Amino acid sequence: MQQLFLCILLQLLVVTGICQVKNNQRDAQRRKQGHWIEEVGEVRGEPGYVWEGNYRNDRKDGVWKKTSPMGTVLAEETFKNNVLDGYCTYYYPNGKRSEEGTYITTEIAGQRDTIMVIDPVTNVETPTEIVRLGNSVRHGVWKLYDEETGKMVKEYYNRGDVISAADYGDTTAVAPKAPAQPGGMKLPHEAAGKHNRKKE
Repeated sequence: MQQLFLCILLQLLVVTGICQVKNNQRDAQRRKQGHWIEEVGEVRGEPGYVWEGNYRNDRKDGVWKKTSPMGTVLAEETFKNNVLDGYCTYYYPNGKRSEEGTYITTEIAGQRDTIMVIDPVTNVETPTEIVRLGNSVRHGVWKLYDEETGKMVKEYYNRGDVISAADYGDTTAVAPKAPAQPGGMKLPHEAAGKHNRKKE
C-alpha cells in the first residue's frame, strides 16, 4: 500500500513539474524567449496594464493579451515578427467588445533597405541604409460595436485604405433599391408632361 501511495505521489510531482511554465526567460544571447508577463505602469494619466504572450528571439509572436490591473481583458492581438499581423479583438473598459478585425504587415521591423541619397549641396549620390520600424494596416472586414447597445457596423479595408462594401464584395451590406411606387402611380412632377395645357 505504501508503494502505491509513493508511486502516485511521484507521478503527481512529475506532472506538476512538467505543467509549470517558467515566465520571462532569456536565452544565452539575452533575447526574450517563451512565455512572458510584462507590467506597464500608468503613463500620463493613462492607466497601466499587463501584457501576456510569447516571444521568439526577442520578438512578439502569436496572440498577446492585454488586461487591466483589475483583470479585465482590454485587447487580444496577434503578432508575427514583433508586428501586428492577424486577427485582433479590442474591448471597452467594462469588458464589452469594442472592435475586431485583421491587421496585415506591410513592413517587418528591422528590415533593412539601401536607398540612394543625393546631397543637395554637392549633388553626390551615396548609398544609405535605412532600417524599417515595422508597420501594420487594417485589412478586410472590421466590426465595430456600440458600447451601450452592442449594435455592430462594418468597415472595409484594402491594405489600410477604406473601401466600400461593394468593392469588398459584401453583398449583404449593400443598401437595397428604393421600392417602386405602388400601382404604377407617378409623382406630380413625373406626370406633368402628360397634362394638356389650356389654350389661351
